[in-house]
Amino acid sequence: MSSHETDRVDKTIAEWEQVFFHPFDAAAEQVRHVTRHWGLYVIVGLLSIALGVVALSSRITALSTLVAVFAVFTIYAGAVEIWLGTKIRERSWLAIVTGVASIALGIIALAWPSITLYVLAIFVGVSLMGWGVYDMYLSFTDAFVKPRAVTLVAGIVLAALGVLALAWPNVTIIVLAVLVGVLIIAYGIFSFAAGLWMLDLRRQLKRAEVKSHEQTKTDDKTRRTA
Repeated sequence: MSSHETDRVDKTIAEWEQVFFHPFDAAAEQVRHVTRHWGLYVIVGLLSIALGVVALSSRITALSTLVAVFAVFTIYAGAVEIWLGTKIRERSWLAIVTGVASIALGIIALAWPSITLYVLAIFVGVSLMGWGVYDMYLSFTDAFVKPRAVTLVAGIVLAALGVLALAWPNVTIIVLAVLVGVLIIAYGIFSFAAGLWMLDLRRQLKRAEVKSHEQTKTDDKTRRTA
């Protein structure tokens, strides 16, 4: 066996020993790894909410403006999902596929020289349904997606709005702008809530570690005086 393979085996064994003999430390390390990106969730959430509010309050009437808003969102949301897929998602391949599909949809919308309102409505509907189904899936399968209820409800609402966008044959640009705004705001709320939950989890972990350390010191002192 080569030295590289030996090192890899030793590392794997060490990881399993950590899980079996030091379960609290192993769980704490996993929590620290996942929640250290809480700030990104909060920032993305706030930016998304702001963009969504702009989309809703500006009463967009120019198709090119709506396309730009929609494309910007799908591209950066896709990029964030790819990044999360390589860092913390339990099923990284699905996160990466979702991110790539979102980016591709945004690029196509921007690059389409004479995109019509009907085609954009299809893009928006597909995007709404895609993110909705993905959120519902994450709410049941990803242990570090919290709060689950918020994610599940957001997924159901987005999927329903996607069906509405696809089924509405004569959708107006104002209605489409509202749907885009709702999509972006829902994504923002989900990201912001997840970021706050991660921050709270980090604080709980820190308190638990302090308490464990104090208990260990107390036990050591008790054994010495016994």
